[in-house]
Amino acid sequence: IYLINSCTVTNRTDYKSRNALRKALQRKENNPAVKVVITGCYSQRNHDDIRKIGDVDLIVDNNEKSKIYNLIEQEKKLSSCNPDIFDELSTTQMIDHTRAFIKVQDGCDYYCAYCAVAFARGHSRSRDKEKVLEQIQILTENGYREFVLGGINLGIYGHEKEDNYYLANLLRDIEKIEDVKLIRLSSIEPQLFSEALLNYFRESEKICPHFHIPLQAGSDELLQKMGRRYTTTEFSQTIQKLRQIFPYCAIGLDVIAGLPGETDELFQKTYSYLSQLDFNYLHVFSYSRRPGTRAAKMTNQVNGKIINQRSNILAQLSKKKTDNYLSTLLDSEIILRGVIEQKKDGFWTTLSDHFIRIYLSSEKNLKKKYLHFVPFQKKFDGLEVKRINVEQISERLECDSM
Repeated sequence: IYLINSCTVTNRTDYKSRNALRKALQRKENNPAVKVVITGCYSQRNHDDIRKIGDVDLIVDNNEKSKIYNLIEQEKKLSSCNPDIFDELSTTQMIDHTRAFIKVQDGCDYYCAYCAVAFARGHSRSRDKEKVLEQIQILTENGYREFVLGGINLGIYGHEKEDNYYLANLLRDIEKIEDVKLIRLSSIEPQLFSEALLNYFRESEKICPHFHIPLQAGSDELLQKMGRRYTTTEFSQTIQKLRQIFPYCAIGLDVIAGLPGETDELFQKTYSYLSQLDFNYLHVFSYSRRPGTRAAKMTNQVNGKIINQRSNILAQLSKKKTDNYLSTLLDSEIILRGVIEQKKDGFWTTLSDHFIRIYLSSEKNLKKKYLHFVPFQKKFDGLEVKRINVEQISERLECDSM
């Protein structure tokens, strides 16, 4: 069985999805017993195109992924689905992962001008809190200590329900689970850092000081044109609020190079804005014209060569910001936390709570151990660290308070 989980974020991911499908269908030509199943956002929006590629056995709706096994067993196609119900797909193991990824939300109600994902995923829907907490409890019993909460638009968790139970409430309940050591959030829209969420951050002992926030453009003209729900001033204020709570937190941004209407002047505005903004890394996307979106119909599209040039410029800025962040963490002698992933190139390594790759030299078997560290020098793509125990942490905190 070949199962393709497709994506439609960009033209490039469309191509990769089609290419993976063609490769699977080639295997089927050589072996009639092969079954080819495709799901995900590309297949959600392009049923007819998929049928033209070849004899696909099953096209499964995003909301029916949890039923793929049964559908294959029954050898029948899904005829309809309910896009307003969260598809409950729970797992108790994450093969080859030391952190557990928990999907708590799906869909999006924002429909930004450049984005096709909302069309493929449907309206926002939130996973029942009982299901989330139950899964996390089971995963802790199976040895997991770090949990990453994800969703298409994570910040609107619970907004479609009437019980006034939102993301901050869910985080507080997860924090109460004793064996949960670290909680990490995936991307959150800048306007969704509510006061309730910020208050939770102030009180939490388990939240990772790492926040990924979609900016997309650094000019108010483009933000408004793309249907974004904030200004650059409001975005800066969100960053400042996070820095007040976590002075050394890792802040990453999504930025799109070459949005329709991005003149040289507007790109320079974005670059200037980012240059003075206090963040630590960028995820740079080259704008991709997505059929059916408002941006695809705009006349002032940017030349592909110019888009690539702008992407490279932003990537260089990102590297500079990350290098500066590594130096800042070294100077601060901050305590880092993490669950050891693996041994590589002679070092135990993991992604720390501050979203920095760390390297620890030790002869002991530390795999899956939750530890504290202090950095002492740059190493490879991150920092080399020393292990620090609880007693040393207490001594450091006492010294800092004197």
